[in-house]
Order: sequence, then C-alpha cells, then structure tokens
Amino acid sequence: MNNKRATKRALLTSVMALAMCVVMLVGTTFAWFTDTASTAVNKIQAGNLDVELEYSKDFSEWKKVNDTTKVFEDNESWEPGHTDIVYLRVKNAGTLALKYTLGLGNVKESKGKSVEGNYYYLSNIVKMGTVETNAKYENRAAAIAAVDAVADTIKNIGEKGVVGETLNAGKSKTYAMVIYMPTEVGNEANPKNNDPYWAAKLSYGIVANATQATVEFDSFDNTYDEKAATVLEKFSAQSGTHQIIENMQANGRTGAVETAKTAQVTINADVYAVYDKDNSGIGAAIAVWASGSSTVTINGGDFRQVGVPADDPICDLIYADGSAVIQINGGTFKATDPTRTLNCLDGSNAKITVKGGSFYKYDPSHPTLGDNEVVVATGYHVVQNGDWFNVVAD
Repeated sequence: MNNKRATKRALLTSVMALAMCVVMLVGTTFAWFTDTASTAVNKIQAGNLDVELEYSKDFSEWKKVNDTTKVFEDNESWEPGHTDIVYLRVKNAGTLALKYTLGLGNVKESKGKSVEGNYYYLSNIVKMGTVETNAKYENRAAAIAAVDAVADTIKNIGEKGVVGETLNAGKSKTYAMVIYMPTEVGNEANPKNNDPYWAAKLSYGIVANATQATVEFDSFDNTYDEKAATVLEKFSAQSGTHQIIENMQANGRTGAVETAKTAQVTINADVYAVYDKDNSGIGAAIAVWASGSSTVTINGGDFRQVGVPADDPICDLIYADGSAVIQINGGTFKATDPTRTLNCLDGSNAKITVKGGSFYKYDPSHPTLGDNEVVVATGYHVVQNGDWFNVVAD
C-alpha cells in the first residue's frame, strides 16, 4: 500500500465591474417657436469576467471552492483499485463570455522506494480523467469506465488544462474528475518494508483559468478581443527547440513559461502569470522562469502578473537560475513590484541580457536586483519616457 496526499486548491480569476453614464442631448432653437429633441440616457457599463468553481461529492450539495478547500481526503492510503471522484461545476458568474480550462495546479511529489528495491513516483502510476456529466456515477466501475478513454497519468497531464471550452454569461458546465490507481499496478508501487518512510507522496490542486472569449459584438464585429489569451495552460520544456506565438495566461507559481536543462524557447506572444501559492504558502506569479542550461529569447509580447495580492506583492516577473540565459529583444514588462521585473538567483551563473523592450518603472541599466546578472547589452542604452524605460540601439 502507499500513501497519497491530495491538497486541493483552486484559482479564481475575476475582473471588477465599473459603471459610467453618457448623456447625449441634441437641441435646436428658432425665433418665437422653440423645440428640443433629446435621446434617452445611454448607459455604458464595463462588462466583468468572473469564473466560479464549485464542487460536490454526491452531485446534490454544492460548495464554492477557495484556496483552502480540500475536495479529497488527506492521508488516504492508496492501493490498486482505489478510486476518488469529485464533481466540479464551472460557472460564468460575470457578464462576458469566457473561455476556460479546468485542470491540475501546484503539483508536487516525492519519490518512494518499492519492495523490489526501485524508486518510483506516484505521478507515473495514478491516473486521472475528466469528463462532462449530468448525473452521479453509481459505482467505481462506472466512474472509471466514463473517463477511461481520456484518462492519463498525472505525470503526463502535468499542470495543463484537461478540459477547456467557451462559456456564455450565466451558464455553467459540470464535470466528473476521477482519480484512480489501476488494478494492474503491482509491487512496483508497494513501499519497501511496508514502511511509510519509503512511500511516495503526491499533492496537487484543481485550477480553473479563464479569459474573455471572442463572442460579444461592437459596432463592427466580434473580433475586438481576438488577441485575448488563447492558451490557458503553462508551457514547460526540458529539451528541444520551441516557439511560443499564441497569447497565454497560466499559473505562474513556477513560471507560466518554465524551461530547464537544455530547452531553447523563443517567445513572441503575451504571457500573463497568474498568482498562486505552494504548499508552504509562498506565492509567485512568474511569467518566465529559466533554469538549468536553458535559453529563452523574448522577441515581443506583453508580460504581466494577474491576481497578486496587496499583502504579498514581492513576485519576480522574469527569473533565471542555474546557468540559464534569457535575452530580451522586445516586449513590454510590468510587474506588480517594479523592482522585481527582472531577477536572477544570487550566486548563480544565470544571466538576463537586454537588447530591447519597454519596462514599467524599471531601469534595466540600473537593476535593483541581480547586479552584474541583469545587463543592457553593449551598443544599447535606456531612454525614459514617463514611467516607462525603453531600451534602444545607440
């Protein structure tokens, strides 16, 4: 038998509503006779984006989740055949259509050692599947059968969305998330000496990410928000060459874009990092985190942080450690705390080289952090324009 911890978190992303009124008056005046024609009062109100996530264990009593909600029991001892299910309802509580992903977040684990003497990870063994449903499953077999076609190991799923759709204002969709250990699993997941010390451990949260969808019309068409994020799951790579060209909004706890080992990534898209906390309560909203010997080239895009609370504003926006290299050729960069716009781990060999871009209240030629690690390249200089510092060629 082995132990498994499941810590559930949910992330809610919302935009507050504002209201203002515009009055249009048209009048004409003549000698002797007077007349006035006026339109009705036209109200202009900013739409709001608000996604809510609720859960139920029995499909009858529903509760709203927050960052302390645990939808599964902690300290359960898992063995082949063990199955947990939770029903999740995604609600569009705002006035604008939204597109969303529902999946895992804050995945953390530690390895175990089996009776066979081999190390193992639960993420390579435990499977998860998520499907839309309108009713409770009667038994374990029915739940597993319902998700069998889409189920995969948690390792392969990672922190990416497992479902994603467009949801109009006031609408909701309900899903069943089934997590189980296949009955085919044997002693490869049986802890050595039946000792909890050798048992692998796994924890994760459930995250609903949302952004506006291209649905509402203005006087011309419905494409005014076509540049809103189209990718709502983080990007992670440890090898190979990759390009990011679609705007994205994703969990920034370990980087909305996370590179390691020998990965080479080029970015020319908006990257919005959503604030999240790890198991120890430390929060982060990192748009790009490069580590190992990876290289990241930023040619353009808008890089910002979403949902950073006022009581925890110390969040790096662009970060590097190890021997990683980040080169910035363009883009706009706005951190909640401008002093944390660019940063490298102290004592590392990481470097951030700037050859372009605009930085909000941050001068990369005089970094507040990462001295000699964050540099403006030779042949370039900084020109200030109000709150923005622009890097241009000499």
